[in-house]
Amino acid sequence: MIPNTEEVRRRRVTHARARLADVAERLGARSLVLSSSAAVAWATGGLSTPIDRVATIDPIWVAYRDAELTLVTSSVEFDRLSADFDLDALGFSLVSAPWYEPDAHRRRVEEIVGEVDASDVSGLGRDATFELTRERLGLCSAEIDVMTGLARVATDAVESVLAEWRPGETSDREIAADVARELERHGAEAVCLIVGGDERLRRFRHPVLCGDVLARSAMVVVVARSLGLHVALTRLASVGDEVPASDMERCEVVRARIHDATKVGATWGDVYAALASGYREVGQPEAWREHFQGGPIGYAQREFELSPTSTDSPWWREPIPVGCATAFNPSLAGGAKIEDTYVVGGDAPALVTSTSIWSRLAGDASGADVLRLREERAT
Repeated sequence: MIPNTEEVRRRRVTHARARLADVAERLGARSLVLSSSAAVAWATGGLSTPIDRVATIDPIWVAYRDAELTLVTSSVEFDRLSADFDLDALGFSLVSAPWYEPDAHRRRVEEIVGEVDASDVSGLGRDATFELTRERLGLCSAEIDVMTGLARVATDAVESVLAEWRPGETSDREIAADVARELERHGAEAVCLIVGGDERLRRFRHPVLCGDVLARSAMVVVVARSLGLHVALTRLASVGDEVPASDMERCEVVRARIHDATKVGATWGDVYAALASGYREVGQPEAWREHFQGGPIGYAQREFELSPTSTDSPWWREPIPVGCATAFNPSLAGGAKIEDTYVVGGDAPALVTSTSIWSRLAGDASGADVLRLREERAT
């Protein structure tokens, strides 16, 4: 179950409110405005459900001034939000912005806070996107509870569907439909869902759906979202040794180097340098250039993107906070790839849920999980 109680939401909002105060103090700002889907989900405890699932701007904007929080919502959503949530208990005021008036959200937040000091809205005060992202990286216990439930739902969905894969009979679209159904059935959604196999898996890092019937191998990549938070995982299934175990072992070496480097207080630069070192160790020094390698995850599919050459990024020297979630996905040409979601805490990152809770069809605690399906065909 993905926890969605008033108590969990209250804990999330309390945590975010304190972090917003930190952002305001750091920027010397009395007023902040949040409009992106990620920032709004964080500040509201996930109460905003995107109507347009791919929109980057939320139907709710959050106006913060002197520790007071006001939600500005499209007039279409005003009555529903009022009915679905005890906003007073969460410390929110709610005002409506007419959906049919251009720039209605912007005008309403300016009426509420006056001059906007900082925001994630282009041209509205100082750009606070970096500071807002940095503050939400360290998840509180309530947020980790949500991610734990979501991780179990997503993992069970992918692994249970792959367990039913019938080589030579099941198409990539059937697999994707079944995964999406299982996620939706448990209150989650796939914001990224890639299914492919056989020759396309060997040729392409993203073997997107094309209607092929998969005969020898199948890969499912999913980023699942619920209540504003995301988890990511990849699972592979093969008949015989279609996805070479040696390549999976090389990916596992890279994952181990990433894992060892991802510690509270280390920098993101340390992690990506370790990632590059891992690829060199397995004799594939340039392989990281062939596919995005993943990184911190939480209120966005990836909170920011880095590579081993991104030394000029402000994130390169940024320390890793306790409670930060990560999803790296080392891979090699030919189909080998591993991916799981971890939370950083203590001496090393841990799976969002332990392997005793995350049901696994085969594999070990490392996340290099290749399910090998061997069917004896009747003659």
